[in-house]
Amino acid sequence: MNTQTLNAIFSGLLHDVGKMVYRAGEKQDHASAGYAYLKERLKDAAWQEVLDGVRWHHAPALRQANAAENSTAYIVCVADNVAAAADRREIEGESARFDRTLPLCSVFTHLNGEHPGLALEPCAHDGRLRLPGGQPPVASAQYRALLAIFSRGLQGMALSETWLDSLLALLESCTANVPSSTYTGESPDISLYDHLKITAAVGACISEYLLDRGVADLRTHVFQNEKAFRDEPAFLLYTADLSGIQKFIYTVATKGAQKSLRSRSFFLEMLMEHYVDEVLQLCGLSRVNLIYSGGGHCYLLLPHTQKALSAVQTVNDRTNDWLIDQFGTALFAAHGWSACSANDLTNTPADSAPYKAVFSRVSEAVSRHKLSRYRAEQIRQLNRKQAGLDGRECRVCGSTDVLLQDRCAWCARFEALSLKIQEESRVAYVVAKEAKDADLPLPGGLGLSLMEEQAARERLKTENVVRVYTKNRAYTGMAYSSRLDLCDYYASNQNTELARQAEGIRRLAVCRLDVDNLGHAFVAGFEKEKAANLADKYHFVTLSRAAALSRQLSLFFKRYMREVLTQGKPLEVSVVYSGGDDVFLIGAWNHVIQAAGRIHQQFTAFTGGSLTISGGIGLYGEKYPIRLAADETAALEERAKDEPGKNAVALFDPHQAHTYPWPVFTAQVMGEKYTLLNRFFQGQEERGMAFLYRLTELLRQAENDKLNLARYAYLLARLQPKRSSESYALYNEFSKQMYAWACRDADRRQLITAIYLYVYMNRKAD
Repeated sequence: MNTQTLNAIFSGLLHDVGKMVYRAGEKQDHASAGYAYLKERLKDAAWQEVLDGVRWHHAPALRQANAAENSTAYIVCVADNVAAAADRREIEGESARFDRTLPLCSVFTHLNGEHPGLALEPCAHDGRLRLPGGQPPVASAQYRALLAIFSRGLQGMALSETWLDSLLALLESCTANVPSSTYTGESPDISLYDHLKITAAVGACISEYLLDRGVADLRTHVFQNEKAFRDEPAFLLYTADLSGIQKFIYTVATKGAQKSLRSRSFFLEMLMEHYVDEVLQLCGLSRVNLIYSGGGHCYLLLPHTQKALSAVQTVNDRTNDWLIDQFGTALFAAHGWSACSANDLTNTPADSAPYKAVFSRVSEAVSRHKLSRYRAEQIRQLNRKQAGLDGRECRVCGSTDVLLQDRCAWCARFEALSLKIQEESRVAYVVAKEAKDADLPLPGGLGLSLMEEQAARERLKTENVVRVYTKNRAYTGMAYSSRLDLCDYYASNQNTELARQAEGIRRLAVCRLDVDNLGHAFVAGFEKEKAANLADKYHFVTLSRAAALSRQLSLFFKRYMREVLTQGKPLEVSVVYSGGDDVFLIGAWNHVIQAAGRIHQQFTAFTGGSLTISGGIGLYGEKYPIRLAADETAALEERAKDEPGKNAVALFDPHQAHTYPWPVFTAQVMGEKYTLLNRFFQGQEERGMAFLYRLTELLRQAENDKLNLARYAYLLARLQPKRSSESYALYNEFSKQMYAWACRDADRRQLITAIYLYVYMNRKAD
């Protein structure tokens, strides 16, 4: 990494640390306070350029500083201005118009409308789920506590790219839950962490762009002529998208399906992370420039240089060549990019919506790549691979390849990998050259191995190691170490055991959940539809919010999901995949329904109702082919998303009407009808089962023949006890409600579903 770029990144990441010092009780301005605080802890002379960027990151101070024309401070100042404009912060500084006690508002506050009252607790980010809500003013002692953690993390830090990921993790822990700006005239919904990261990303791009053009006079080009520079196409918004994910994951046989699904999902996630890091490495950048990665997609902010253009093409070609060699046409990495200026990133001028246009151009570029996937040489490669197949099929995935006994090499790897993913001791994922013993091959002749922390640290002493990923926690100072969150919760890997834990009928359930309209949320979710003018309409449409939204969604589905599933009594479910914006669960059927309800409830609270989630839940025998269950549950999920307003769940069968908005399912199906059935039939299961089967038949027939309502009423009357009986009052309530529900279409549908659930819950295990 170039020294200038390295200095720009570190300065960008540290430039506003003084805000915590100021809010902890310091009287001087935050730039001066930050400089003094860091100077005391980063004493090596090599840090001086970075420290200058911290104390001079505001234009007035920089004009008076008489800094050298090539000082990195000029880049940091402009990058901060761009990032601040991207945050829509109009004013910086310390005055009566700033309230240092303001808590951070959730990024969901202005998403898809206004959701007030979503403040976050200003505490260290420790991986626990903390839902937004009303928060008291932030005390200076709370900032002092965060600074104490930050100070310990700075110990031993060197000005080296090997420490960048450690610093990112430290900053996330200490600054992700505090606001970037406490200006009372603006919404404090951008965290200090997100602002620091965007500033560093912009600064890195500016540095590389100027180096590419041989610009040495930073003072003149970017500082004194900042207005003109903001029009230069200095940036690339880049995206990559893996195609074929669903088919690749779910093409598995019944035996060992759960293990294979988990491993395949993990492999695709690691493949995308590897792709991202390969691009960044060739560009001379770091994970600071990663905007989003998850669900087989990524967005990167890159410099508009020939080096970057060559890097993305090299990595994409290399990846697709490798995918062809390994999997034929099953997987494909499409990519696209668009040049853009600082003004584009800050949506300036708002009336032309340049920010939205950049994303549109990127999306169009990806679509074009998908339409013309392969170069001539790659097509020849595919033909050669097809000609070399021996015709025998893998019993797991059905591919015709060289087999090890009855499985292909990849399915054998996936089976062996599954338990390693779940083992709590295997926390380090080491990417190395010539790794013949690796758990997973990767493009570029590299291999990924899952190992314990100490083994990874020993491995780092060799020259073959390229990078390290650490699971669910950061290891400060571990070279080239990036934290990856992974929901590895599981009750059992055996479908038979999961089914045995079910109450009533012995069945598994498969659940697939997906966030509704997420694409629209990223593109237009922060627009204010009823704004008086375009500037107001696009006020909250910013890169910082897009990055923060991506990060929060990843946190929920990857970092917090374990806590959601283990609140109170842990549920008998196993997470096959949770990340991006979707979830795949398998487990005891009644526990899966509970899990889906929990996820919906917590996601709604987490997002303040700004986003919704829909899903499908299917019930299956323990030996039912998982590929069929996955397809059928996907159809249920789509049925739920067809509901007006989405935010729904579909159960059992996509062709029958067991589909409800979540509030209806929770309050009316379960809270009302199921509860009454359970109260009335408690202790008389056998009689209740036969009676309910007959009731269900009549309810279904009543939709087309009202005469069956009379038969239904007669059947209810046969249950009537003597008026002197203790159960008469309960019967009276039950019969009146059951008849009233049968007469109304919506209630009748809900009652049928409730009966199904009650019967499943109370049937003897088969």
